[in-house]
Amino acid sequence: MFDKRITCVFCKGLILTAFLLCACPCGYAQGDLETLKTALKEQGFSNIRAVSEDSLTVLTIQNDAYKLQASGIAAAIRTLEEDGVLNEGVVKLIVLDYDVPQVTLTYDSKVGDWDVSHHLERSDWKLVRRDRKTSSSFGKVDIVVYPQVSLMNLIITQVYQSLWQLSPAIEMTLWPGSKVSYQVKFPIWNDGYGASEDKIHPGMITLSQRFRLPLDITGKAAVGVFANNRYGFGIEMQKRFSFAPWLMLEGGFRMLGLCYFEGFNFHMSKELEPFWNVGLNFYWPRVDTEFKLKAEKFLLADIGAKAEMIRHFRYCSIGFYVEKGFNTYAHTNGGFRFQIALPPYRYRRPGYWPRVTTSGQMGMAYNANNEQRWYKETRLESSDNIMNSNAFNPYYIKKEIKRLKEVEIKKEQKRKEKELKKMEKQNKN
Repeated sequence: MFDKRITCVFCKGLILTAFLLCACPCGYAQGDLETLKTALKEQGFSNIRAVSEDSLTVLTIQNDAYKLQASGIAAAIRTLEEDGVLNEGVVKLIVLDYDVPQVTLTYDSKVGDWDVSHHLERSDWKLVRRDRKTSSSFGKVDIVVYPQVSLMNLIITQVYQSLWQLSPAIEMTLWPGSKVSYQVKFPIWNDGYGASEDKIHPGMITLSQRFRLPLDITGKAAVGVFANNRYGFGIEMQKRFSFAPWLMLEGGFRMLGLCYFEGFNFHMSKELEPFWNVGLNFYWPRVDTEFKLKAEKFLLADIGAKAEMIRHFRYCSIGFYVEKGFNTYAHTNGGFRFQIALPPYRYRRPGYWPRVTTSGQMGMAYNANNEQRWYKETRLESSDNIMNSNAFNPYYIKKEIKRLKEVEIKKEQKRKEKELKKMEKQNKN
């Protein structure tokens, strides 16, 4: 009888131990993850996934509400902090662009700080993809209005000739990585840019596909009608190095032909010609300045070198460039350009209804040597510019996270000071 009681107590102890082990938080609870996903959805993020396994929690988000990627990521991190998920082991946040991974943010509760990297662990991506997406970006439509200003200084008796246009574009995602864009140009003022620019006509019409390859190579391929009266297809790729995250190798290849719109009548040549570019990109984090050096075959088949220095601020990027052709026809040229983020900086999407907003950035380039023929390039998408290309820079993102934390600390200090003054006033009364 005594042995049976010992055996009974021993069995109950085993059952209780097993229950306690199962109840221990080896990972973030699924119910809590669903609450977190709902909070991120309410913030305006899309393509949200969240999976917890052992002491690792992996999430994905796509910024669909903030005009600046760094600001959107910082806002998502604030949501994670308020939720309490950062108290549970290691948290990895994979930031997407059109459902394609771009950067990974890692938080270790033992270290207490965020690490930002372009490196993607395949095991993390494989784990989180098992979860069903919340707030999918599939089929959502944006009507993006691109203000465009062009200036040239070729007449001695006139300071500038200018072209002012509003160019709205319908943009939509069909499948992961894809973007369809159809742009129409509405002329407002045309002084010296030809009769064709006086008519309402299509601008860039593109179908692009973003992708990520092994060795942390990211890129984009596109087909359609591009800038500078060219059509065809092209590809761009970037490679960042884990041992030197401030260094990037980039290159591109295009097969292009001549084309132009006369109203809505499209004219094109049948011949396609190859174009290419390859270069190095060095980023100086201390002053948020980017240095680029590349060799390129330009649109008139002239081959040359181009050097750029771009200073990135929070709401704008300002760059200086110089270019030199390797043939005897193109003179050395240079100038500057800038991009400015247009308000509103945060915009809600009304479900699946089309969202109307301004473009991410508005920019202009100044051609110091008034070079009208040589050194011409083309863009694969309307949104391509010097500011947008820096959106997923790890150093830039980490700086914005730090800035937002400092803002929150100052707000909390001001709140406490107001409460203290209020208490002192009440005590005096």
